[in-house]
This record gives sequence, structure tokens and C-alpha cells, in this order.
Amino acid sequence: MRKIVLLLCMVLVSCMPSTPEEIVSRVSGSSESASGYNPFPANRLEPKQFSNADLKRDFLDLSFSLESGTALPRFTRFEGPISVRVMGMASPYFAADLNRLLARLKSEAGIDIHKTNAANANITIQLVSQTEIQRLLPTAACFVAPNVTSLDEFQIKRKTEETSWSRQTLRRQVGVFLPNDVAPQETRDCLHEEFAQALGPLNDLYRLPQSVFNDDNVHTVLTPFDMMILRITYAPELRSGMSKHKVTENLDAVLNRLNPAGDAIAPRYFKNTSQLWKTEILKVSSPATSRARST
Repeated sequence: MRKIVLLLCMVLVSCMPSTPEEIVSRVSGSSESASGYNPFPANRLEPKQFSNADLKRDFLDLSFSLESGTALPRFTRFEGPISVRVMGMASPYFAADLNRLLARLKSEAGIDIHKTNAANANITIQLVSQTEIQRLLPTAACFVAPNVTSLDEFQIKRKTEETSWSRQTLRRQVGVFLPNDVAPQETRDCLHEEFAQALGPLNDLYRLPQSVFNDDNVHTVLTPFDMMILRITYAPELRSGMSKHKVTENLDAVLNRLNPAGDAIAPRYFKNTSQLWKTEILKVSSPATSRARST
């Protein structure tokens, strides 16, 4: 019966206007799991001081574009307390990893976030097999999508406006899909980036040296820079639906409040990476040569 209902839903959706697919992806060619699991990776960074000029540029680039180059016309985030539920079979390590992440988001990013068992949770983490994920997205090890709570729902709504990031003006529900049949470290690495992108920026920038929002995947857990970006994302001066121009107007006040020493720090102005270069990197990091992770 479940298969019949799913088939009927897919037929109905196929009659709807098609929307270009917008999968925010992370390719992992350099982060191979060690045989032993370390819940506190060695690449955790001490808090650093950041230039406000750099933070402003990085935040705008992260928040108003997908890594494919597609522009996002509106700023989006969750408004109000954020609830999180977990579905599927999880390893014994996963609950501890998630609890640590939520505790850090509360203390370091100032986000009001909590776990729930309610079906209407803002963020649903579904743990499934790698095969199930790659049946839908062959190059993905994990991914995140708006307005869905299960892989079945994603399959139904795929390529519709509901799962198009560029059509969103507010985040209400987001699905995070993680593999549960890989090494615990791989699941944790997926959790940190996919969850961060469920909350905030959807782009990856190769120019960022200390961030999970960088597809070189040197950093596999959220860094102090990432927490600062998320703290800016949930600043009260910003609201979902704002244009890039409006967010830009408000950013100076946000940065002066959150990072008062940042105006005196010289910016680095790292060069942007061309889309052609990104495409070539994705090609050589594809499953033919390595494992891929998609958000």
C-alpha cells in the first residue's frame, strides 16, 4: 500500500511544472575516516579574532549564493526556537555527537535549539543507508533539503518549488539525510556540515581557510569562524525575506555588536574561486576517484 501511495504521489507531482534542481553539495575527497573514532577531532581550533570586513564579505557570499553559482534573492533562516528530531537507526555514537553539537550551537552561536519527538519539528534528521541516499543522488553521501522530512517526501517533491532553495523566503522545515552504515566519524562529519547548512549558509567557499563551509574538508567539525557566521545569521537585526541590499545595510551594526574588535583588524581579501575551477575539482573528487558528500 505504501508503494502504491508513493507511486500515485509521484504521478501527481510529475504533472506539476518542473523546477531546476538545486542540490547544495559537499564533495569529500580528502577526509577519510580513521579506524578509531575520535569524538574530539584534533583539528578543533582556538577562538580567533576576525576582521569585520572579511566577515561581511564572507557572510554575504555564503548566504546569497549556492555553490553551483545560483543566486539566492532572499535571506532565509528559522524564526524563533528551533526543534530537532531524529528518525532511523543511529549508532551509539550519534546521540552523543548530536548532543555536543547542539550544546555548542547554544553556547557559541547563541541559537535557541532543542530536541523533540514531534512530527512537526523544524529540522528532521533521518538516518538511512548510503545506498538509499545514492539511489536518489548518486554522488552524495548525505544532503539537506527544504520542506521535507523523509527521503520518500524528497522523492515526491524533488524538482518542485518546495525543494528549490532559491524560491524560499523562510525556513520552516528542513530534512537532513545522513548515512547510518558508514564509520561513525563519517556520519559525524556529515552531521556538522549538513546541520550547519540546514540552519544557515548554503554555499561553500574554497577561499575560507578555517571553515566547514569549504569543500576541501580539512575541517570536519564546526570551527569558531563557523559559529561566528551562525551567530550573525541569527542576529536580531536580520530577518527572513530580507534582500541582499537590506542585509548589507544591517551588517555593520551586527558586526560592531558581535565583534567590536573586528574593525581594527586588517582584512585578508582572499581571491574568489572561479566556478570553472570548482567544477573541475568536483569532477576529480567524484565517486570514480573518491567518496562524495552532498548537502
